[in-house]
Amino acid sequence: MSNKKILTEIYNQALEAVKADAIIRNNISLDKKDLTVCNTAYPLKKINKLYLFSVGKAGLNMAKAAEKILGSLIQGGIAISHQKGSCSFIEHHTSTHPLVSQKSIEGAEKLIDMMQTMGQDDFFIFCLSGGASAMIEKPIDGISLENFQKISSALLGSGIDIQTLNSVRKSISQIKGGKLADYTKAKGVVLVLSDVIGDDLNTIGSAPMMNGKMPHHIIGNNTIALKEAKKYIKPKVDKVIIVTNTLSGSSKEVAKYLVKKIKAYDKKYDSFCLLFGGETTTEVKGTGKGGRNQELALRLMDKALVSDKISILIAGSDGIDGNSPATGAFLEADIYEKMKTKGLDPKSYLKNSDSYTFFKALDADFTIGATGTNVMDFIIILKK
Repeated sequence: MSNKKILTEIYNQALEAVKADAIIRNNISLDKKDLTVCNTAYPLKKINKLYLFSVGKAGLNMAKAAEKILGSLIQGGIAISHQKGSCSFIEHHTSTHPLVSQKSIEGAEKLIDMMQTMGQDDFFIFCLSGGASAMIEKPIDGISLENFQKISSALLGSGIDIQTLNSVRKSISQIKGGKLADYTKAKGVVLVLSDVIGDDLNTIGSAPMMNGKMPHHIIGNNTIALKEAKKYIKPKVDKVIIVTNTLSGSSKEVAKYLVKKIKAYDKKYDSFCLLFGGETTTEVKGTGKGGRNQELALRLMDKALVSDKISILIAGSDGIDGNSPATGAFLEADIYEKMKTKGLDPKSYLKNSDSYTFFKALDADFTIGATGTNVMDFIIILKK
């Protein structure tokens, strides 16, 4: 089996553990008496009407998974995602990501209307995943959509981390930072698929329901995914380790860090798998196509790390890397020869933020499309 195939299988194992069906099935159940959410039983006789809300990159899939369990018990709600599709018992609204648009405002207004409709004896389940920050928005009075878009675009291209990004977003929003939850008197529970380092509930999706009154539960994250990947590859190598699930910093600095780790383990083991989770930052400098995962892979090209034995996959769990159609990139032994044959210089592509074009030309792009989940990025380094 080729390294590329093994790397893909490791990635897929990690992904399956945090897909909507798995995380919802593990945390919502229903019997004749109770609705149980994250091991807390809510007596059905005390619930007037049950509502389901689901927002983010996993918004549609989480809603569908919840509908399989709750069925016609659901009497209202809405799912908002960047995917096209429909739900059986609630409305689905297709919004935009990563930039806020008129569809984002429409989605937010629909949510607000439903929040205000619910009474104090009603109960809701709110599924929240990464990407919600862009998919629902209502700017504060005095800021037009056009100006909001300019602010968002500048922030996204600046290279700042997601915590700082969402802090600014909250300050100019009528729904972020717990403000959406203030529109309702109903009780509810928030199920969170984490896409941030440290699973900071105040950061994920810009925390629209985090007003101190609603219980929040992390039901899926990078750690769960990497543990599943580790379990899968463990019998096949001498050593497998989750090095970190809090990888952060610029792609330039992270590349240096990865080089040190690879060299250290290469001296000790004949075969290994190193697993990393997290999210790097990158500053957009040109007009090319790419994303943080492919840029990190491009920076590692200069290090001549891969060989007949060592290969690497760097990819996002959401399936989309930056403004490109790719999910990430492979680094394998034959990539250097391909690069020389085609006369490609990694540095020139870095200057134009055009990592996708580079890897696509070498048939080293990893492209699978939107996955319907989002738990940051995976770096898989395999020596076999």
